[in-house]
Amino acid sequence: MTLRELAHLAQQTLQTHAGGPVKRSHVHELLAAAFGHRSWAAFRATAVLADAGVGEGPSDASPQVLGRAVQLGYHQQAAVGIARAFLVFIAEHQLSCVSWSVLAAGLAPPVVAEGDDQDDDYEEFEEVRSAAPVQPTGPALEQLTRSPLLKSSVEAAAESANPHAHFLLAALYRCRTPNPYLYEESLKGRVLNAAERGWVEDYLRLEPQHRKYEAHLKAAALGGVRAAALEYGTHFESRDFIELAERLTGDVDASMMARAATTPEARASWLRVAAERGVRSALEELAHQGDAWAEERFAEHGDIHWLRLAAERAVEVGDAMRAWTWQYLALEHRVDLTRSTMAAYHDGGQQDGQFYDSDFGGAMYVDGNEGLALPALSRADHRTAKAEAKLIFRKFS
Repeated sequence: MTLRELAHLAQQTLQTHAGGPVKRSHVHELLAAAFGHRSWAAFRATAVLADAGVGEGPSDASPQVLGRAVQLGYHQQAAVGIARAFLVFIAEHQLSCVSWSVLAAGLAPPVVAEGDDQDDDYEEFEEVRSAAPVQPTGPALEQLTRSPLLKSSVEAAAESANPHAHFLLAALYRCRTPNPYLYEESLKGRVLNAAERGWVEDYLRLEPQHRKYEAHLKAAALGGVRAAALEYGTHFESRDFIELAERLTGDVDASMMARAATTPEARASWLRVAAERGVRSALEELAHQGDAWAEERFAEHGDIHWLRLAAERAVEVGDAMRAWTWQYLALEHRVDLTRSTMAAYHDGGQQDGQFYDSDFGGAMYVDGNEGLALPALSRADHRTAKAEAKLIFRKFS
C-alpha cells in the first residue's frame, strides 16, 4: 500500500465515525500525533511511515490523537470516535515509523573493510570503476525492503527534491548491472534452455530496478550528496562523478575515495583521511610511499622497522632532537638503533637462514642494519628527548 492509498483509506474509515467529512490533511496530522509529533511536517522531518512489522509502533497514543482531533476542530464526542477508530486502523495495518537516521544506517552503502585493499596499490582507476555495488545484508535490510509503505514514504520525500531521500531510494533499489545478452538473443529468435530462460527472467526483473537505482543515485549526487556521487562514479564508470565527489563536502568512505581518486595528490590526501580514521592498510600504504607522518605513527607504536626509518629521516633532515627521541623510544623497547645488526647467514643448504658457521662453509649472505650515527645533542636536549620518548611509550604501550 502506498502512502496516498493509506491516507485515502484512513479518510474513508474516519468519516464513518466523525459524523461528517474528514480532510485528508487531518489524517496526516493524526498520524503524526499517534507517533508523538506535533505536526505532519515535524514527523516527516525526522521519520517515515512503515508497515509489515518494520519500525516502532505508537505507544499509548490515545491521548495524543484525541487531543489533536480536538485541536483540528472536531467536537468532543466526534473526536473520541475518531481517536478510537484511528488507533484500531493503525493496529490493523501494522503502521509504524522509522527514523531517517535508522533508515540511513540500514541502507548505508558498502564500505571498504580493513584488509580489502592490501594487495591494491590504488593504481588503477578502471579496477575501481567496474566494481558492482554490494547491497547490505541482514535482518535490518530484509525488514526495510519488505515494507511497501516505507518505500512509498521515502518516494514522497524525494518528490520534494530531497537529495538524501533520493540516496535512500537508490539504496533500496541498489543492485548489480543486469546483462541483456541472452534477452537480446531471445528477441533474435534463439531458443533458450531452462537455465538461460532463468537468466532472462533475472534480467527482466533487475533491469527496471537498476534504472531506478541509477536515476535516484544520480539525483542524489547532483543534489550534493557526496557518498552518492562516489557510488555513481564507481558503479557507472563516470570520472566526472568521481571528481564531483572530490569537490563536494560531507561524509564518505575515505578508503573508497582513495581507491577511486583521479590524481595521485587526491589519492594521498584520502589515504591520510582513512589512516586517521584507523584504517591500517591506508597507513601502511602511506608509510611505504615515504610519508613521514605515517612512518611516525608506526614508530610511535614501537614498530622497530619504522622507528629506524623515522630516526634515519630525522638525521637526514638535520632534526637531532627528533632522531634522539626515536632512539630513546627504541631503547624503551630494548633496541639500540646505534648498534649494528649486520651479520652473515647461510645461503641455502640445511643451515639456510642461520648465522654463518665457517665449520659448515658454503654460500652466505649478509643482512641487517648498520648502527645509526646520531648527531650531537646538548645534555638538556637529551633530557627533553628522553622525556618525550617516555611519554610516547606510556601512551602507546
